[in-house]
Amino acid sequence: MHLPAVEDVVILERIELIARLGVCYESQARDKEIALIWISELAGEMKSSISPEKVAVIKQLTTV
Repeated sequence: MHLPAVEDVVILERIELIARLGVCYESQARDKEIALIWISELAGEMKSSISPEKVAVIKQLTTV
């Protein structure tokens, strides 16, 4: 059984975790750079997986 909504939640949780780790006061500049790259990659994956129906709804919401 394939649950795309669950996969979306998992990706968002990963983004949140990476962001928290990246802003930790003990993080070095390179760690923060890697965290931002990972966030960008995960966000790109989510963006490319948005169905045309969802895109239409998002466009409607942004015009409100």
